[in-house]
Amino acid sequence: MVMRKHQRYFPVFSPSGALLPAFVTVANGPIDAAAVAAGNEAVLRARFEDASFFYKEDLRQPLEEFRPKLKGTLFQKDLGTLLDKSDRVVSITAPLADAMGLGAAKGVAVEAARLAKADLATSTVMEMTALAGTMGRHYALKQGLQPEVAEAIFEAALPRQAGDKLPASPAGIVVAVADRLDSLVGLVAAVGAPSATADPYGLRRAAYGMLQALVSNNVQLSLSSAVSLAAAAQPVKVDAKAQAAVLDFVGRRLEQLLVDAGVPAEAGESS
Repeated sequence: MVMRKHQRYFPVFSPSGALLPAFVTVANGPIDAAAVAAGNEAVLRARFEDASFFYKEDLRQPLEEFRPKLKGTLFQKDLGTLLDKSDRVVSITAPLADAMGLGAAKGVAVEAARLAKADLATSTVMEMTALAGTMGRHYALKQGLQPEVAEAIFEAALPRQAGDKLPASPAGIVVAVADRLDSLVGLVAAVGAPSATADPYGLRRAAYGMLQALVSNNVQLSLSSAVSLAAAAQPVKVDAKAQAAVLDFVGRRLEQLLVDAGVPAEAGESS
């Protein structure tokens, strides 16, 4: 991440996928190759030293202690901070796990939900935001938390973009769905569903991510019941009209997801 984000270097991997101590960069025009290589190495070394410092500082305290710092980051003005959002996700995780038929995993899911966004307050993730979830899992393992909890912390962030891996563990599926469900219900009530191509809060991505987590793992869930559950946890009123708007918005994303997957229309309607 240091090479890619800060320096725009290409990292080099072995045929087996192991990261090698090498990089590729590009220079335009005639150059002194040795001088350019040495200069790039010096800058990269300094960047690595910064990253190492952030990482070591993060390890000085448990992941749990980063959670209160989420209070300093606004999620949305009517919906509160990231800590408020995290609390809402925790509150709906256990009943949502039962509704999804994954009640056996709800203990792990609730613990993971509490910590799933804590790494957003770490120095490493604030410096390299693409590592959200990845560092949460790593710090959880370093601090001796159950591997199942650590994996669910990571999977809660999945999928991060189109084509990304999807949550696969029961607890990870529950937390990933709970987080996106909270965003969809709260933001549609507070600011409305996206119109045309504008989608400043990434609600289309949230809906697709939630649906992919469910469909890819063959998990059944009553969306109307789930929306009602999330609506009750919101700090703003989510009336029947807003809940219907969420269901319509998610339903259209589901139709598109099924079309993209090559599922016949009649099969999509029956599901």
